[in-house]
Amino acid sequence: MGFFERLHSRLVEKSLDLRARAVTYVAFGDSITHGGMEYGVHEHIQLYHQLLKSKIVERYPLTLINVINSGVGGDSAVNALSRLERDVLMYKPDLVTIMFGANDAHGGEAGLPAYAAAIHQMITAIRTQTAAEIIILTPPMMAQKDNPLIHDAHREKLSSFFETELRGFTRLYVEALHKIANEEALPILDVYAMWEQMEQAGVDIHQRFANGLNHPDREFHAELASSLYTKLIENA
Repeated sequence: MGFFERLHSRLVEKSLDLRARAVTYVAFGDSITHGGMEYGVHEHIQLYHQLLKSKIVERYPLTLINVINSGVGGDSAVNALSRLERDVLMYKPDLVTIMFGANDAHGGEAGLPAYAAAIHQMITAIRTQTAAEIIILTPPMMAQKDNPLIHDAHREKLSSFFETELRGFTRLYVEALHKIANEEALPILDVYAMWEQMEQAGVDIHQRFANGLNHPDREFHAELASSLYTKLIENA
């Protein structure tokens, strides 16, 4: 069975049988998943996982899919292990997306071993305790310079963000995720590469952060949902 075949079979099952268990998708991650946008603002609808649901329902209009937003602002992969049972496993999901790294990358090279170990632990637990399909999402880029979208409350943290991106730490965590995906034989969606492509196309990426730092704007969430949907369909 290839990637996502079980997910499609569940969607069809629910379409044909109203009494079948609803399809459940858990989005596990940090503030990007949680819905962090501008300073002090949380989005609830224009998020990649909610928009992905809408696209899936367009293809399977008679199915029922529940999306569980298990994102926590400021969380890291290591810290998230303590809530894995409560926020992911207990739902017995059919699909899980794992998106951590935006906070972890501030740990630099020294934080990589613990980060990789935590991601491996998540995958092992999800595989052994659920029948969920899993897809890994890399973190996006983060700000490299000051810009007008940054709130005053965040200015004391600017050097950490700039250093993390300019010294290549975010990229190191992205590379670690690619290695993990290869070792675990899992699909991966390279969100970081999407930002690289924007930058290469001449886009000022700083205008695409809702908070000027690390929260993709609503338009990017829509682009991410489209990329995820394509990945689900192409690998079915």
